[in-house]
Amino acid sequence: MPSPVELNGLQLPQDFEISPRHYDIGVDEIEKDSFADMLSKAIDGVDTTMKTSEMKMQDYVAGNTDNVADVMISMQRAQLSFQMMVEIRNKAIETYNEISRMQI
Repeated sequence: MPSPVELNGLQLPQDFEISPRHYDIGVDEIEKDSFADMLSKAIDGVDTTMKTSEMKMQDYVAGNTDNVADVMISMQRAQLSFQMMVEIRNKAIETYNEISRMQI
């Protein structure tokens, strides 16, 4: 087994400089959607995923496609997105109830 002294090839080059990377994010470039707009877009995304899954399933049943993996993946994606939407709704209701119980 070679000793650590013999592993010179694995050391960093002498001129190598480790410096942190900084990324500038333009705030003006970000769209300023309201919470209702963001929620509406998320619900539309879930709806689109569900409709796509349903179309792929109907194509498979009709014999238009034989790609079972694609159908199963789209169905799983639709199920997960719907479950996530339900959990977000549950958390929002729980938060609303907690805020409504606060004494002012």
